[in-house]
Amino acid sequence: MSRALILGWLTLIAGGCQPTADPLNGCVEVQGTFNPATPGFIVFYHSGVDPVAETSRLETKYKFSAGYIYKSLLGFSAELSAVAVTGIRCESTVSMISRDGLVATNLRGDSAR
Repeated sequence: MSRALILGWLTLIAGGCQPTADPLNGCVEVQGTFNPATPGFIVFYHSGVDPVAETSRLETKYKFSAGYIYKSLLGFSAELSAVAVTGIRCESTVSMISRDGLVATNLRGDSAR
């Protein structure tokens, strides 16, 4: 066996390198694209999570203030620091985190041009 192959195996064993089926290690990926007109985030919880209690816990832990709590959609919107986003995306109660965005509606009923 070559010395390089042995060294590779020893590195693998000593480092405890294990392949994982979850490349995000239980964290959710942040969705969306940054828009300076809407710099915040929308965070959604898994079914069964109390959005008021959980948002309060996260506000204390990550030092932010939610702009709005969605009770029926189970989540909140807020401007979050990079540190807060990094932590919140790995909370077991969080099912999705997305950058906030603008939505346009056609209130006049005109067809798209």
